[in-house]
Amino acid sequence: MPQLPRRSFLKSLLAGSVCLPYACTERPPPPPVGDVEARFVDAVPPERGHLLLGAVDPAEFAAAAETPVDVLVVGGGVSGLAACWKLRQAGVERLLLVELADRLGGNAMAGRSGGLEFPWGAHYINVPPAEADCVHEVLSDLGVIRGYDAAGRPLVNPEHLLRWPAERLWSDGGWVEGLDPFADAGEGEMEELRAFEDDMLRWTLHRGRDGRRAFAMPLAYSTSEARVRRLDEQTMAQYVESRGWRSRRLAWLIDQACKDDYGSLAADVSAWAGIHYFACRYYDYRLRDDYPSDTLTWPQGNQFLVDGLARGLTAGEQWLATAVLRLRGGGTTAEALCIHAPTGEPRRVRARSVVYAGKLHTAARVVADLPEARRQAMAGPDYVPWLVAAVRLSEELGDAGLAWDNVMMDSPSVGYVSARHQSSPAPEDGGEVLVYYLPLVGDPAAARQELLRSDPQPWARRVMADLARVHPHLPGLVEGIDICRWGHGMVRPAPGLIWGPESHLRRQPWGALAFASCDATGLPLFEESLFAGIAAAERCLDVLDTPYTTSLHGLPAHG
Repeated sequence: MPQLPRRSFLKSLLAGSVCLPYACTERPPPPPVGDVEARFVDAVPPERGHLLLGAVDPAEFAAAAETPVDVLVVGGGVSGLAACWKLRQAGVERLLLVELADRLGGNAMAGRSGGLEFPWGAHYINVPPAEADCVHEVLSDLGVIRGYDAAGRPLVNPEHLLRWPAERLWSDGGWVEGLDPFADAGEGEMEELRAFEDDMLRWTLHRGRDGRRAFAMPLAYSTSEARVRRLDEQTMAQYVESRGWRSRRLAWLIDQACKDDYGSLAADVSAWAGIHYFACRYYDYRLRDDYPSDTLTWPQGNQFLVDGLARGLTAGEQWLATAVLRLRGGGTTAEALCIHAPTGEPRRVRARSVVYAGKLHTAARVVADLPEARRQAMAGPDYVPWLVAAVRLSEELGDAGLAWDNVMMDSPSVGYVSARHQSSPAPEDGGEVLVYYLPLVGDPAAARQELLRSDPQPWARRVMADLARVHPHLPGLVEGIDICRWGHGMVRPAPGLIWGPESHLRRQPWGALAFASCDATGLPLFEESLFAGIAAAERCLDVLDTPYTTSLHGLPAHG
């Protein structure tokens, strides 16, 4: 069968859906769900993250040896590692990366159970659109893209493509192939779907008077046309209402899209961000021959990409389990006061330039000499907490239609992925891991407090109750549940965050500091993280007066 890429709603809906024979049988109600072995396996223990909240006495660091570097990179997620990749390309030798976790990767980290690798967070990307020059460069460097055809379409190494079956949807007591909530819709709802598809296609093809796409990736390459940017002033739900769309199925589809990329509902994200999901790539079935939008994924998720970006770093260039508590960077050099969390050892760094690739809200506390207006701008965005649960099974699930991505239409989650799906060859043991993704939509602060409760059992019961509805035999197979808590999982692109009056304050450098991470751009996507890290690295190279070839050919002349 051909692949149906994740997020490819618009390619498959009008083709109709097939109710799979194995899923349409009558199912008994799920059995009661008891407690299972459960534990938290957070990438960063909460108490370590809270080191950033305390007062800092510089006198306690006076006796610490000072480490001089050309570039200090704060944060070992995708943005920080993208910066290191670019800096290493340019020949920077005195490079130091400081990361709070025990290993690199940020929310692209992977886990392992038996012979299976699985993602703890971000687990796929799509073939990047043509304008995403820096993403193409990195994927080519990692061997994912191995060339281009005569029409300029990327040729992807097949081993990196999502395999069949790609995705399915649990709806009205059965599984539907693809993520199609319109399987039994009436003509009225189908008319709304077609109107929505036409509207998203119009935005996909729209170019402003500056010749730029309305919704490009990276978003900095998008048109500056005022009427397009004004979409950032309203929510996606308000945009849908203004178009007169009332279909509950369409509402679910749009909410699911916003949850998938932003951990939020359409009522909480800007219309610019909501439309970007559908229009930044060529998802529409009418464009399928113009440009690919295939899904790229790996058994370990985006840890594969992280490992590729980090391959040039030596052990001596990484300070892991280390917090940057204070940073002064408004001058021509920067000083960082750090602490090694396991031992409490104080450390000092003197840097000629800095890439700040940590969560941007931490800069409001860590950067001591940041102007107040910038401090408020960086402290302003909301961050959506996520819970990711790895449900470890003693044997395979025994579901003939098990797909990579399995979404339940009436679930608060965005579904679960099968860790076995992309593994080749399959592990010899018969176990399985289902990785369940739950964004905590609503009030982020209240959700974070709930997430920090010390007992994992209530969360494990919630996960089991949701999964047992569609797999009644599941409780008998579960060996245990590991739970990873992402308290500040992703920035929420609320109205005004992307193009509002404070947006430039989150992106501009400050003295020796360049701010990276997707938080600075406003869209919590791998591609935005990669762009932000490379852009910050190029700014540092300018400060160092180091020659390099830019990876960002698509920036506007004033950018």
